[in-house]
Order: sequence, then C-alpha cells, then structure tokens
Amino acid sequence: MREDDAEVLELLQSIPEQRAIDILRLFRTTGDSAKVLYLVKGSVDGERDRFLQDATRTMPTPDLTTLELELMSKNSVAYPQLRRVSVSELEERNLLRPFNLARTQVAEETNASESLFPKEYTMGTIRVDVDAAAACIRAQGPAQQLPERRGKLCDERLNWLDIGFWTKVPIPSDYAAKIISLYIEIDHPLLGTFDPNLFVSDLVGYQYTFCSSLMVNALLYWGCQMYTATDQDANQYTDQFGVEAERLWDAEMEHDSPLDMVSAQLLSLAFMGRGKDHKVLHFLAAAVQIGTRLGLFGVDEDIAKQLLQTLPESLRSASSFIAWGIFNWAVLVSFFYKQPGVEIPKQPPTLPIPGDSGAEDHQDLHSDGAVSDEPIALHSLMGVTFSKICEFWRIVHEVSLANYDHQAPTIHKQLRLDFTENKYREILAWAENLPPQLVCTDDSPHHVITFHSSMWIHSVILDLFRPLLDRQDPEHMRLKTFSAPDSSPTAAYIASVNQLKQLIIQFRSKYESSICTMLWHTALMYVANAVLQDTDDSQWLEYLLLCIYGYETLRRHFRVAETIGRGLLTMALRNKNINSEDACNILGCLQEQGLGHANEGIRATFMGDLQLAHSNPEAATMERLASNFHDMVLFQDFIHSDSEDMV
Repeated sequence: MREDDAEVLELLQSIPEQRAIDILRLFRTTGDSAKVLYLVKGSVDGERDRFLQDATRTMPTPDLTTLELELMSKNSVAYPQLRRVSVSELEERNLLRPFNLARTQVAEETNASESLFPKEYTMGTIRVDVDAAAACIRAQGPAQQLPERRGKLCDERLNWLDIGFWTKVPIPSDYAAKIISLYIEIDHPLLGTFDPNLFVSDLVGYQYTFCSSLMVNALLYWGCQMYTATDQDANQYTDQFGVEAERLWDAEMEHDSPLDMVSAQLLSLAFMGRGKDHKVLHFLAAAVQIGTRLGLFGVDEDIAKQLLQTLPESLRSASSFIAWGIFNWAVLVSFFYKQPGVEIPKQPPTLPIPGDSGAEDHQDLHSDGAVSDEPIALHSLMGVTFSKICEFWRIVHEVSLANYDHQAPTIHKQLRLDFTENKYREILAWAENLPPQLVCTDDSPHHVITFHSSMWIHSVILDLFRPLLDRQDPEHMRLKTFSAPDSSPTAAYIASVNQLKQLIIQFRSKYESSICTMLWHTALMYVANAVLQDTDDSQWLEYLLLCIYGYETLRRHFRVAETIGRGLLTMALRNKNINSEDACNILGCLQEQGLGHANEGIRATFMGDLQLAHSNPEAATMERLASNFHDMVLFQDFIHSDSEDMV
C-alpha cells in the first residue's frame, strides 16, 4: 500500500464508526487518499467546506449494501467501483434535457441555457435546433467518433462496391458503402450473424456463396435507420429497402438457405426499429426454423453430426457465425419480449463458437467426422467480443427456456431462488474470466461498453431477480453462496441497477455510437423501470430524464423510440404522479423533428412495464402503455382539479 492509503486505513480503524463511514464516503467520492487526508485533517477549512458543499450537489452513490461491497471486491469486472457524478456535469453534457437544445438568442431569452430541471422541478420553454445529434456530442469534448466521421470505411474493398448489382433501390454505391461500413463496425461485433470478411469479399466480387441480394437489402434496411442519425438523407431509402427485401424474401421461400437465416435476423431487427412488431417475431421464427431444418441447432446431437458431415468445409466458418448469431438473437428477443410464443432453439448450436479455442462440446467437424481444435478466425474489427457474447447467451439460454417457452417445464417456486442464484454465479464467473480487452475502461471500443451497458450482463441479472422481488418471506430469500448478511435478490437487483445507471452515463457521454445504434436501449428501459418502481429513490427524476432523453436521441431514426418514451411517461404519470403539463412537454421533445411518421401506427408489443409483465402482460406492453398516455394525462388533470376545488 502507498503511505497515504495506509494512513487512511489507520484512520478508519481508530476513529468512531460514524466518522469512519463519513470518511469512507468521502474517499468513494474522490478516489484519492491524499485528498481525503488533506480534507479530513482540515488543513484549509475553506477548501474542505467548499468540497463538502460540492459533494452535496452530486447524484449520491447509494448507501451500498454489504452484498454490493462484496461484489465490487470479488467481482470487479461486472461490478466496478461506482463514482459520483454531479448533476451539473450531466446538464453540461445535455443528458438531462433535449439533446439538440439550441444555443441561440431564443434559448437565452427563455433561460434554456440554465438547468431545465432544477431541484424545484420546473420546466422552461424548450427550443431545439436542426443540427445532427453527433455534432452535439462532438461539441461536448473528446468522444469516440463514428467510423464515417473518421473518413474511412471499415474495409477498403468497399470502395469497389457496385450496389446496383444487388438491389433495385437507386442509391449511390459510395453512399451504400458508408452505410454497410457503419453497420459492420458498430452493430456487427455484437450480432455477428455472418463472417464479415467473407461477406465483403463476395459483396464486391459479385459472388453468391456468402452474400445474396436479399441479405444486402435486409442489411441496408437496418443500416439506413442507423445512418439517419447523422444524415437524414438516408431515411429516403429506408422503406424502399424494406419493400425490396420482403419481395425477395417471398421469392426465396421455396428452399432453405443459411443466408436466408441471416436475412431473416436482419429483417427482424429492422422491423423492430421501424415499429413493425408484427413482423419481428415472424422473421425470428423463420430464421430459427430454417436453422433447425439445416441441423445448425435445436436438433439431437447425433442427428446434427450427420447433417454437419454433409456441410462443405469452406462453409464451416460462415455457418458458425450464422448459427450462433441467430441463437443469440433468439435468446435476446425472448428476454426482451417476455412472452410465450417467441421461437427459441431448444439446444445451442452444434458448430463451434467463432473464435473459441474449442470446448469439447463445441468443436469443429471435418466431413469425415474427425474433430478439429482450430478456432474459427474473427474479423479484426470484432475482436473477441462476439465469442464471449456467444458464451454468455449459452449460459442464460436455460433461463430463457424456463421463463418464456410455454412448452418448457415450469420451475417450482421453491426451486426458483436456487436456480437463479446458480445462474447468477455462472454469469459472475464468466465475467471475471473475460479477457482484458473486454473489461470496461475509459478507452474501451464502443462494442465493449455496449456489451456491458446495454442488454446483456446487468439487464439479464435484473430479469433473473425481478420475479423474486415481491416475495414476502425474507427468511428464505437469502443468497446462500455469498457471505454478506444482506445477500438477497433485492440487494443483487439494486447493485445491477446502480451499475447500469453509471454505464448509461458513460456511454451517452463519450460514445457517438450511442446515437446510431438501438442495441443498447434495453439499459434505458430497465433503469427507467427501476427508478419508477423505487419509492425511495430521491434521484428518480434525473435518472428518468437521463433515459427518456436517451430515447430522444434515437427517435429521429428509430420510430419505435418515441413510443417507448411515451410509454415510460405513462408509467411516470401513474407511479410518480408527475405534472401532466411537464409530461406533455417532454413528449413534445420526443416528437420534435421526427421523420414525419407520427400518424402511422407503430407496433410495440414487447414488455414496457417489467414488473406488471408478470401479472398482466397484455397491459404491460409498451404499445398499450403508450396508447394510454393521453388518458393518464386527463386523469391527472382531473385529480389535480378536483383537489384544488376541495381546497
């Protein structure tokens, strides 16, 4: 230990307990032993008083439970140390107000340059400009820029693209290349449904082994939604690619093809962003069913080996990406939609995980049945992220079957806690064994922070423990494999909520990719749900705004984002009784400068109220919540009017 560290430790051991707790909190605020000693010893009372006064203006690190301290000590990859973040810091980064807040004379006249949401919770007149969201991030300071902003395509071969060979949509080839490059660099390390090297090779070489017209049109349908974040001209092509992809899909249905599985997954994702939920599960089911018929997953191991022996060696790598990409997407969607009927493979893929060094049950097979231990190489852009994602979804696959597959046996309530804790331990052990390049740091690539913050580690942990939060038997609710005296499902749930809060701030503050990908939004919805359900969270409003304005940055290019924001506001009106005028003003920000689809119906049948989903899933869908917004506003106005009349 350093000398300062040792002195702080001596102080903590020798002084009264309450004073020691105060010093510990001060240390957690600064993270600097020397500064703690300087302030505690009172060398300069004015400096100490100023610092302590500043500390009261921070969003406080919650009073940590002993379980949370144990997790930070023993599982620091999944539960790194929390740091305090000041409210003023969040406001300066535009995280608690409309992202495109104008810095104009009009804004000055309406005091919009000041905090829109001070402690007394009032709202000013909101005016927004038309600048791209990415420009606002760059104005805030250093950020991890989008690939297109760096002026390079992810693969130089894309410069040779002739897009007219693959689609009838009249889009310039260089523009299509930028869109494809953005997808491959931003979303593909997380989705991984095709080998990017082989795909690009066939794309520019006019070959059909690893590329097809259907696949290209489906990719561009999603990619145009992403690219609209920084260039609204891309939106003119979005629905054209959707129509062309569906036309080609209808023509392809006479035979099963691995590339059709990729296309179905991309269409499922694109329709989700476009707010066409009735097609999301349809194309997911098609991808799973084709994969099952091809023997890539969901079949008996002996049958799978026989089917795989007929697969040419040249297709093994591509097939591994496809099989695991579809498997991951199916498990993810089952968690996100939280309802029976989502198509889930009954077993993980039999092909090896791309990039895996070869667990015994996931080794490659030669056509003669011999086993090869050589890992399938990953494209340099993907690193090892996709490999570890596959491991993660393999761990939680059983949870998905138990919770959301109506054909799977139901876990008895008395066994649910043990089952949950075992899965929790598996996730923690997996996280602690992640390679250094997948541990969150200030310099992590975007897909690493997305991997941690969005839909996976902590979001799944919240889903694991949420069914156990309303139990009234604390004596039998202790997690048995932790030493902390308060090791309960509630304590584990809160610990992961706190991590997600911090990760959202980090991702929205630093990464331009946060504006152009939808893959991280699960964190926004889960944190919003948590703060709206927590009656003791004094900072619920700041975190709710952090999440809602995260959706505001997405709504201009992902239509479904406005519906999600509206649904969360309905929950806020119901749970927190916020002022209906303020709720309408916030909704106005979500609708401001959209893409002109306000009058078109948006389908969003996934769960919005995650607690209500257990008892009344039909009422808990985001679509239902969003449709109830105006009724809730009228109800709140009636209640307030009635209260005023009584006074």
